[in-house]
Amino acid sequence: MTIRHRNISIILMICAIGILALLTRGLFVNVQKVPSALVGKTAAGFEIPPLIINGQKVSLASFKGKPVILNFWASWCTSCREESEMLETFWQIWKDKGIQVIGIAVQDTPEAAREFAQKAGKTFVLGIDESGKVGIDYGVYGVPETFFIDASGIIRHKEAGPLTKDILVAEATRLMTTSSTSP
Repeated sequence: MTIRHRNISIILMICAIGILALLTRGLFVNVQKVPSALVGKTAAGFEIPPLIINGQKVSLASFKGKPVILNFWASWCTSCREESEMLETFWQIWKDKGIQVIGIAVQDTPEAAREFAQKAGKTFVLGIDESGKVGIDYGVYGVPETFFIDASGIIRHKEAGPLTKDILVAEATRLMTTSSTSP
């Protein structure tokens, strides 16, 4: 083996080890903890059909001046089903405190989403993103995903994956505090 072949072999081996190290590192990255580029930015406005037949269109503008918890979900999603009871309980307790919960069904059919919402007893505002535009505007890459938007329309937190009661209450409390101190 010549020196040239040996040097090329060493360079290729170093490149292969580097690529393997990058791929291995990716196995240990928790994609649910990747920060959203939308945090600190104004929430995208939307107007979508209501999930309940004969209901009013669902729009973020309707809740201007109120903190909003915006939850993207789907009827086929096991985690969404598990967190739906917690969200409904939260809504029943917090709705008189000035916070709004909005659920948007994505990647779902209106019929399946409506059936699940009725069985789950959801009473907060529900819409369906049939075109997928709202989900794209918010960068939703899986369900459930939840955005915490303050009264001035700024996204303060994004939770990818199922919510826990602790996160829900902590972020809602932060929204209420932020909203009450906003000009």
